[in-house]
Amino acid sequence: MKVLIVGAGVIGTVYGAHLASAGHNVSVLSHEPRTGEVAAGGLSARDMGSGRRVEAEAGVVMEASGQYDIVLVAVRRDQLASACARLGVLAGSPAIVFFGNNPAGRSAITGDMPGDVYLGFPGVGGVMAGATAEFVCIRQQPTALQDAADPRLADLESALASRGFAVQRVADMDGWLAYHAAFIACIAAALYRCGTDPARLAADRATVRLMCQAITEAFAALRADDTTGLPRNLAVLHTRLLRPVAVRYWARTMGSPAGEQWFAAHCRHAEAEMRTLGHDISARITDSAAVAELLND
Repeated sequence: MKVLIVGAGVIGTVYGAHLASAGHNVSVLSHEPRTGEVAAGGLSARDMGSGRRVEAEAGVVMEASGQYDIVLVAVRRDQLASACARLGVLAGSPAIVFFGNNPAGRSAITGDMPGDVYLGFPGVGGVMAGATAEFVCIRQQPTALQDAADPRLADLESALASRGFAVQRVADMDGWLAYHAAFIACIAAALYRCGTDPARLAADRATVRLMCQAITEAFAALRADDTTGLPRNLAVLHTRLLRPVAVRYWARTMGSPAGEQWFAAHCRHAEAEMRTLGHDISARITDSAAVAELLND
């Protein structure tokens, strides 16, 4: 496949490096200063769990005017509109996969996209350490791809699976992204209450309980609005009946390396994005006292 990566942060670097290592032709859309590093040294990613490092060459293109099979858009929510604006010059009709926090789903994809638009979400978390993306795969959250009968998505799924990524197909990615945004916005808000210190959050049971209550009430509000797509594992854990279990689970998770690797590092790096996500969710869910208390702090 011929692949264009838009956004060479942690997510674009991890997936781009693995796709290039799988033998695909990967280019990165220029956006300094990061793409200057890519031009000089390629894409580098290190799995913090296994210590395995992947390094691969990638081209850098100044404009998105080429012809590609897959365009993987891995940018922050606040960069989405500007990324969309740069894609209008794409040739042909590529599969354009938007990878990231986006509670508005397809309605947030602006402009006339010259291809087929799909939604997805990465199954990794991490940070940039110099020019290397240091990441962990999140077992409970496989890479999500829209369930559509497009052979290019099947090829992408196959390529990622060959590199060891678990992939799930999701029928309603719009709804999935709304639920995930509510979930992550509540976790981020709880971390900010504790100075973005996951160990401190783990010890603060009152804040963990408020976080779990807000997640449960946010999910209930989305279901009441006929939003589908709630991930099964989150649906089971975040019910009123299982709230004590959820509190213990998240206290234990935040007290482990996963608290930093899955959540705190990104919340610290992308605070503006996470706080905007919180504002989006609090504006959408107005009948939850816990959501209002947590997200409007």
